[in-house]
Amino acid sequence: MRKWTKDGSEKPKISVVIAVYNKPKILRFCLDGYRRQSFLKSKKNFEIILADDGSKPEIENIFQEFSKEVSFTCTYLYQEDTGWGKIRMLNWSILESQSDFLIFTDGDCIPHRNFIKAHFEGQEEKTVLCGRRVDLMDKISEKLTLEDVKNGKLDSTFWVLKNMAANKMDFGEQGLYFPSWLSRLLDLFSKHRNPTLLGSNFSIHKKWLREVNGFDESYQSPGLGEDTDIERRFLLCGLKLKWITHRAIQFHVWHSLTKVGQQSRETFELHTQKGNIKALLGLKEFQK
Repeated sequence: MRKWTKDGSEKPKISVVIAVYNKPKILRFCLDGYRRQSFLKSKKNFEIILADDGSKPEIENIFQEFSKEVSFTCTYLYQEDTGWGKIRMLNWSILESQSDFLIFTDGDCIPHRNFIKAHFEGQEEKTVLCGRRVDLMDKISEKLTLEDVKNGKLDSTFWVLKNMAANKMDFGEQGLYFPSWLSRLLDLFSKHRNPTLLGSNFSIHKKWLREVNGFDESYQSPGLGEDTDIERRFLLCGLKLKWITHRAIQFHVWHSLTKVGQQSRETFELHTQKGNIKALLGLKEFQK
């Protein structure tokens, strides 16, 4: 395991944890989305923590190049590829973060320019902020270019509506940006009225992550440990979930579906029966 940090011009107000495993082309799209965040124009700063679960060297090289071109803090965390180890990287990221408020996302998701602003402005005590994502289908993902991201094409309502009409994206309505008052009104009429936590788009104050002992490394395969289990424990801890849809927008670039591992299913059933709030293998165990 190793790390490096390029410090920014000031202490970050918010930490963005990006979990990544290879996919260098898509990572470039993702990072450029953070280069153009409106949050920076408000003279506030953030940090990016790239949590690399054993990628090839190209991923670090891309992030190193990126870190030299931006004014905000960039931290790179790496562990050897010994199989799926995302949960461990998320816990390490929490411990390395420099702010008290964290956003969790993935390296195959491109943020809308108001993504960080939406999470920052939505903060409430004892609340987990929950966004969703637009799933770009294979053909539109293949044609996407870095210039499209740089030019803000994905932020365009017209572009989203056009590709929705052409059936080139799933959940395209989630890519339509609205003011906070209107998005809250729309949530009342959504078929998903009860918020749910998506591992690639949620935020929380660090003290509550410590309260539940972070993510649980008992999960050794993808699909539940990075979102469903920690949602369960947040609710048991007395936190509430809050939608910030149509504001914290992200676009997920197509790749073959990641299946939920059988080990994770069995672990989730066991932990649900136990009703544990704290992760059995979490932050405290990582520090040891």
